[in-house]
Amino acid sequence: MIANSAAYDTKNNTTFYLFSDDCLAKMNALSTLNLSANEKEQLEALKLSRELYLSRIHPLRVQYMKHLVLEKLPEWKDKKNLFKFGANHLPKGESLMEVFDIGNLVSNIEEANYRKSLHIMLIGKEEGETLADLDQYKSFLTVVKDDNWYTYDLSPLKQAISKKKLKVENLELERIIKGYDYLVFIPNITKTPKRGRKDY
Repeated sequence: MIANSAAYDTKNNTTFYLFSDDCLAKMNALSTLNLSANEKEQLEALKLSRELYLSRIHPLRVQYMKHLVLEKLPEWKDKKNLFKFGANHLPKGESLMEVFDIGNLVSNIEEANYRKSLHIMLIGKEEGETLADLDQYKSFLTVVKDDNWYTYDLSPLKQAISKKKLKVENLELERIIKGYDYLVFIPNITKTPKRGRKDY
């Protein structure tokens, strides 16, 4: 499977090996073997991940991700933790995909423990791109003049929206402002094949 995965990515470069018929056939073959409980659990998790991605049922996928986070709660409770997910998943409020996601769950858990979570959205420009390619963030990027990193404190914008001194027409932009504490622009990021977004 490892060899086929490497060859598949190199040859096609259009999708992930996990989604291929070959991978499914090999997972089914593996499930007939005498596996340990841990191996069976990992195999079933792979099959479920495949099904969730291919069926494109985003709320169900988020539900499963939240389930996994809560399973690990005893390991991260009362500690300083770093959660690294795509930007779609981490706003404090409603996510960019119109569901209450991991960021909202973590924020609620921290609030219930009289603490605050810090939410940072990273955006970047891949090789060959211009700032115009990041049009949805143009409100922030008009000040970019060089190849330095830029950090934007979103709290003044949040307060202005709350006091009705700022009206944001773009709903996604409003969710970013309300859902994140900081936005960080990185001028040059490593290209990620077939990723639809440049935010993390």
